[in-house]
Amino acid sequence: MESRYQFQQRVKEALDKIGTEVLSYDESEFWMIRSLYEYLEYYAAQNRLFNMAVALPLARGVHDGEHRKSKITRNGKEYPLPYVIHCLSGCRMLADLHPSLSKDEEDILLAAALCHDMIEDIPFPDHGKELITQFHLDPRVYEVVRLVSKRKDFTKEEEIAHFHGIEQNKLALLVKLSDRGNNVEDLYNRSCWKVHEYVGETKIYFLPMITYGLAHYPDIVNPLEVLSDKIHTLIQVAEVLVERYEQRERELEQQLKELQDENERLRKEWKALWSE
Repeated sequence: MESRYQFQQRVKEALDKIGTEVLSYDESEFWMIRSLYEYLEYYAAQNRLFNMAVALPLARGVHDGEHRKSKITRNGKEYPLPYVIHCLSGCRMLADLHPSLSKDEEDILLAAALCHDMIEDIPFPDHGKELITQFHLDPRVYEVVRLVSKRKDFTKEEEIAHFHGIEQNKLALLVKLSDRGNNVEDLYNRSCWKVHEYVGETKIYFLPMITYGLAHYPDIVNPLEVLSDKIHTLIQVAEVLVERYEQRERELEQQLKELQDENERLRKEWKALWSE
């Protein structure tokens, strides 16, 4: 195994090639991701995961200026969370699951988790192949990120093909499920309609993907089962909250109808009195 110094030098050379224009970030927001970022940084160095080590500052730089809907409070002031925390959380989730993969596969998996939203969210001129040509990541990282990336204008047939393609690549499957697991945690920030849509999509596509993975990839059964439990639990909670919201909405609609009826009755009485 190469020494830690040799590894760090190799990573530094790759990052120097990428350049500060891409890697720069708002340092005033770093405190919100520091603990998670430094844990992953140590994990990559300790295990000599080159692609992960390069993808970590790359994700921070590429997503700089983007924010989640979630907020954090510090000294009485609210701050929107940097978007990259989502990428870091999904990566940490997968690292902690310790899937039975080779070191090489784990490197590709965790790097792809960090980069998973780049092709979908960033208007790259070469449709994301920059991950290889400019950012010096393994072509397999690009392939996984390409597989999990979804266009907003997919037809139904394209959407089905998209999820089927993910099933055929166990690393893409793990990345997509960790992404969904992290996003489902954030459903309280979404509208009731969006929660409905999200839960429905999860049931139609994600749960069958888990079933497929359990049947075809015995080496990742344990992480798939953990992700399955997490997603099932969170969508059940989401459904309960949606039902409560809809019940309250029905109650308010009924109250509004009663007020409208009362207003109409009073208007008629006023009209009758005026006529007299």
